[in-house]
Amino acid sequence: MGNMMNEINSCEVCGNVELVSVLDLGQHPMCDDLVEQGNDRECKEYPIEILYCKTCLTAHQRFQVPKEDLFPSTYHYRSRFTADVLNGMAELVNSCEERFGSLQSKKVLDIGCNDGSLLDYFRNKGAETLGIEPTDAYKDALEKNHVAYNDYLSVEVAEKIVKNHGKPDFITFTNVFAHIENLHEVLDSLRTLMSPTTVIIIENHYLGAVIRGNQFDTFYHEHPRTYSFNSFVFMAKSLELSPIQVEFPARYGGNIRVFIGDEKIYGTNNKVDTNELNAIEAGFFDKFAQMRVNIETWKVQKKAQLNELISQYGPLKAKAFPGRAAILVKLLELDETMISEVYEKPGSLKIGYYLPGTRIIIKSDEEMYALEDKSKPIVNLAWHIPTEIHGYLRKHGYTGDIIDVLSKEDFE
Repeated sequence: MGNMMNEINSCEVCGNVELVSVLDLGQHPMCDDLVEQGNDRECKEYPIEILYCKTCLTAHQRFQVPKEDLFPSTYHYRSRFTADVLNGMAELVNSCEERFGSLQSKKVLDIGCNDGSLLDYFRNKGAETLGIEPTDAYKDALEKNHVAYNDYLSVEVAEKIVKNHGKPDFITFTNVFAHIENLHEVLDSLRTLMSPTTVIIIENHYLGAVIRGNQFDTFYHEHPRTYSFNSFVFMAKSLELSPIQVEFPARYGGNIRVFIGDEKIYGTNNKVDTNELNAIEAGFFDKFAQMRVNIETWKVQKKAQLNELISQYGPLKAKAFPGRAAILVKLLELDETMISEVYEKPGSLKIGYYLPGTRIIIKSDEEMYALEDKSKPIVNLAWHIPTEIHGYLRKHGYTGDIIDVLSKEDFE
């Protein structure tokens, strides 16, 4: 296993070699390692240990799983199945238009474009749309007539794009900037792609929100790094640019959205007081100690709560399998004797597979609609979007108690 994984011993954002271990969650399967029903293959497990850089305030996975293992062509995630994701994309495009004016005939390159959902919103504003996507999701983007390169971001692909289409006006990364393993290669690729007026828009889960909301399940293998605002200041500097605007959209329990460009051309228009932000971020390191305590408390209490329900009702049903839930399932040691099945939206590519590391089967919501008894408790594994999930279950006649696998109340 050792030679497969890349062990990080210096900060990829600022080069600091004194990283501090702040969290060790043990061994976990990859969150998209779905084994087909009836297949007895066991998932391989990899460590999750978080190292923290006190210079630029970036959290790193100490061990990085190779991208070919994390994002194979058969990757099962599609943006279009989550309303919360789509709303966030629409909002990003509006924010971009508000800040930079009409997007008519602007060239937009979306890195990790998945099924082309974000590009759809840009195209509605008249933009010319290009994407890079390593998984088979790129076929969905092509079907909608976006230009899509089936590849990982690299200098070679960047050169090809510039040669075929010219330099983009906007380069977007939504929730993929965390997924990219080799940061230096990303920055080199951006240098190839950018003209002096290009603006980079990065939206990612935010370290502050992860710490504040005890969202330790966002530290799954697909996220080799989790960023602070400071992380982006350092990255912008290495591109000889600045963060010209920073926002904190509400989706995913707290994202950060940073626009990076040439300050001389665009000026700075931050929606937040960056001095105040720096003061808050300076306190991140100390907060990990409390998070470690909180995780242990949550484990004990949530296991007890679920075991009590299981002894009363037998194995429970569950709703939704966002990848990050694989960590929670493993930490709670849930198996098919405790959770009988998990329901996913009809059409989801996860249906017919087991949850990683378990024999808990993923079924279509249609089977849930057909249940005669919808009054038993159900576990919501997509705890980070409770409003969307609770509303959905109620709309489809589910009357039982909904138990969020993790919730703010667990830590109060």
